[in-house]
Formats: sequence, structure tokens, C-alpha cells
Amino acid sequence: MYKLKFLFVGLLLVGVTATVAQDSPFRLDPSIDFSKFKTYAWDQSPNSERATNQADAQVTEALEAELARKDLRKADSDANLLICYHSNFGTKEIKRYTMYQGESSYAWTVKTGEVAVDMFDASTKKLVWHNTADLNPKAKPQHITKAVSNLLKDYPPKKK
Repeated sequence: MYKLKFLFVGLLLVGVTATVAQDSPFRLDPSIDFSKFKTYAWDQSPNSERATNQADAQVTEALEAELARKDLRKADSDANLLICYHSNFGTKEIKRYTMYQGESSYAWTVKTGEVAVDMFDASTKKLVWHNTADLNPKAKPQHITKAVSNLLKDYPPKKK
């Protein structure tokens, strides 16, 4: 009987750990109508660190392709959505960055081997969506494409 209880507690802990460890997108306001976002432009917080390397270029290319599949068109001006991309490749440090948009600020952490995407409503400068994904910078292009697809799989969020 003791072994059965121990096994049950062990399985319960594994299940809870697996549930907690899953990444899920962050969205501030569930009332946001994501259908209004048709165009995007790249934006970069002036105080965020990001080393640019080959993996960053491949992630950016994969992000643009995935955003196009989500019916978002890249615009040079008058975009509805501002998108910031952050990565932490090749360092053992945890990088922290703060986004200042309008009167609001948002602080995030990007762990080693992780990428993050922040989306802001261009008209209000408010954060509307954030997600992260683990990514090996030495991954093959098809693995980067799959990781980016998973990163954006819940965009746009389903209405509740």
C-alpha cells in the first residue's frame, strides 16, 4: 500500500511539473479584437540587448513567413501592430529587457537559448501579446521554422 501511495504522489508531481513548464502566450486584455491587426512593423526597444547572428536572421525570416500565413502584411509605415523580437544565444546569462511603450513598461526575462516576441497595438502603444520559445541557435532551418510556428501557434488568440 505504501508503494502505491508513493507511486501516486510521484505521478502527481510529474503531471503538475509538466503542466507548469508548458509555455503559454501572454495577453493583457482579453477584449482586444485581434482581427483589426492587418499590418505590422518591426520595432526594437532601445534598452534591450540582442546579439545578431545567423540564427537571429533565420528566426526573423521564419517569423515574417509565419506572420504572412497569419494574414499580417509587413508595412513600412502606418502599421497596426509593432513587433519586437528578442533572443539570447551564446551566453550563460539571463537577459532582462524592459519595453517602454507609451506610458507603460513591461519587463521580461529571456533565458539562454530562448527567443521572445512582443506585439504592441501601434495606436495605443499597449502590449497585446507576448510569447517565448526555446531554440537551439545551431538548429537546422526547418527546426527553426517549426519552433517559430509553435511560438505563434496561438496567435491570434481564440475569442472566449
